[in-house]
Formats: sequence, C-alpha cells, structure tokens
Amino acid sequence: MTATSTAEHQEIAGLTYPTKRDEAWRYAPHDVLGQLSFGLSVGSARQLPPAFDASISALEGPRIVLINGVVDAERSDLSALPVGLRLSTFEDARRDQPELLAVHFDSDVDLSTDTFTALNIAFGSNGAVVHVTGGHAIDVPVQIVDIALPDETGSTSCSGVVIHLEEGASATVVETRIGDGDFGGSNTRTTISLGDQASLAHIVLQDIALTQVHLGRVDATQGAGSVLRSHLFNLGGRYGRVDYGVRLAGEGAKVELTGLYLGMGNQVLDQQVTVVHAAPDCTSRQSFRGILDDESTGVFNGGIDVRPGADGTDAEQSNDNLLLSDRAEANTQPRLEILADQVACKHGATVGQLDTDALYYLRTRGIPEAEARRLLVGGFADQVVDTVDNEILRTWITERVRRHDG
Repeated sequence: MTATSTAEHQEIAGLTYPTKRDEAWRYAPHDVLGQLSFGLSVGSARQLPPAFDASISALEGPRIVLINGVVDAERSDLSALPVGLRLSTFEDARRDQPELLAVHFDSDVDLSTDTFTALNIAFGSNGAVVHVTGGHAIDVPVQIVDIALPDETGSTSCSGVVIHLEEGASATVVETRIGDGDFGGSNTRTTISLGDQASLAHIVLQDIALTQVHLGRVDATQGAGSVLRSHLFNLGGRYGRVDYGVRLAGEGAKVELTGLYLGMGNQVLDQQVTVVHAAPDCTSRQSFRGILDDESTGVFNGGIDVRPGADGTDAEQSNDNLLLSDRAEANTQPRLEILADQVACKHGATVGQLDTDALYYLRTRGIPEAEARRLLVGGFADQVVDTVDNEILRTWITERVRRHDG
C-alpha cells in the first residue's frame, strides 16, 4: 500500500485532525505533523546503522525488536523464556491469544477525535504481547525495542505493545524507541491490563532522531490492589509526545508515573497524562521534571479525574521545570476534577533557572562553570533517574541522558 498523508487519511476516514484550538495539542508543531505519511508496515529497506545495536540495553533476558513496525527475528530473542511468561508477536497472538489483541484494537479511545491513535490501529498490524500468568514473578526485564528507519517514502511506522499481567503476577517491561532518518518517525501504542494484586514496572525511553516525530500512547487499566510504576524518559524527536491514560478500576489500586524530558534546539517534548480514579481507596502519584535549553519547549498537561464513588482517593501531582536558556519555554497545566467525597488531592508546578547561589558555591570550590552547571543539571535529572530500581537500567538511562545534557 502506498503511503498517504495525514490529510488524505482524514478525508478517507472522516478523522478530525487536532489543531491549536485543542488544548491537548496546543503546543504541537502542526506544520510538521501535517507532513507525516502513513502506510502498512513493510520493514526496513535500509541497513540498520551499526551504532543502533549499542543503543539497545545489554540486559539479559527476552526481547522483541521491531524495525518500521515489523519484527526483526535476528535481533529478537524469544528463547529460554522464564516460567509464567508468554512473549509473542502480534502475528502469533492472533492465533494463540486473540482475546488480548481484541482489547488493544477494540479501543475505548474516541477515534473520531484522536487521529493518530486511529492511524496506529489501522496500520500498526504488528507488535509485541507480554503475558504473565497468575502468581508468577518474572525476575528478568522484558525488552521491546521499536526502531523507526524510514525508507524513501518517509512513512511513519506504527506498532503496538500489549502487556497483560494476571492476578498476583509481576514483571518489568522496558520499551526503547529509537530511530534514524531525515523525517518520519514512530507512532506507538501500549495497552496495559493488570489483574488484581499484579505489579508492573514499566520503563519507556524515547530517543529517536532529532529530525523525526514520535507519537506515543500508553493506556492502562488496573485491578484491585494492583501497582503500576511507569518511568518515562522523553528525550528525542523534533516533536516527542507520550500520552498516558490510566484507569484505576479496582479498589486499592496504585499508580506512580514519573517522567524526565530534556529538550534542546527547537524540540517540543509533550507529556499528556490523565489518571482516572474509578474505585475507592486508590492512590496516584505523578512527578515529572523538564530540563529545557536553547529554544526548546516542554509541555506537561496532567489530569486527575476522581469519579463518583471513588471515596478515599489519594492523589498527588507535581511538575518541575529547569530553564537553561531565556528562549526556552515550559508550559504546565495541572487539571483536577473531583466528583467524590473524602478525597485528598494536591498538585504543584514550578518553572525556574539554575540556582545562582549553588552555582557560585561550586565555582568557589574550584569547579569550572561548565562542570558546575552540568553537576546541577545532573542532580535535577537524577531525582527521576534514581526512581528506576534496576541498576543496569539506571546506568544505561544515565548514559543516554548525558548525551543530551552535555
């Protein structure tokens, strides 16, 4: 199928393309988005640059690698899976676990107003399914690597990830999104469902080329007593966007969302978060930090939605931004909607520059100004990086963050 532009898809499917009048897309570079093209995934027509293998974390454990939305069997590793883990491609899941894919493709998202999710569902025919059966704890991280490597058409690749943990199961899933090319990029969607008392550590590292666009969405539904800890590192792309939609559907469920976005040049890094408290005694925490240099723009649009009957809700939200340039811009918008009693909800946001007193202190100790600035910026970022428990992962993420904060 020939790749077609977003505008042509709108005409075909009657989709409504977001504009600056849509609050969730207010700061997006709409001129860039309007040039994206989409088509069915056909894999890579180019050889993968040698540096890309080094971009994939050298974690022991299973992984699935996709290039332009197509599974790369050579770089994937589905051997010696731990007991309780089923890791498969969409192609295999259509045969063996169609009910899990049904949840992913029969979306509750209003596709008439979400063009890019609709395009992902239409063209994201391949991806990875992580299924952990009841009561099993998977000790090794599961990696999903998505590589955008557009051919001469410049098509934006579409792919999906389905994560399903049955009752009492636990796992760590790492999603790495990287790319190379003068344009195009990736459109990914992750669907998470956690059974009662299940626990998931979920790490997303978005680091595609600065000439590309990344459109990411994570939809999660949690059962009673389940725990989701998701860590986002939004680093790459001319426009890098990740949209979280979390529904706490079971009593006592907990979610912790932490994020770091680090912008330079004319990047726009966009975090959209909505947590719905739909059951009693649930807890949510949102903590996002932005470091913005040059003429970059950071966006945090975070919502807490407490539904009727969700009594005992405990929700907190914070967004802190560090501006390294007087041309950088941080846009932060906390949103609260409370329709229940006996709740505790609070939010806060800050935008500031490097602490001149701290900078002066370091310089009086003989530390050059550039190194002092790097230390202060690193300390600000480390408060998010340190939330990652796995030491190997933490070191790997730190190295990638330093490529951007230098």
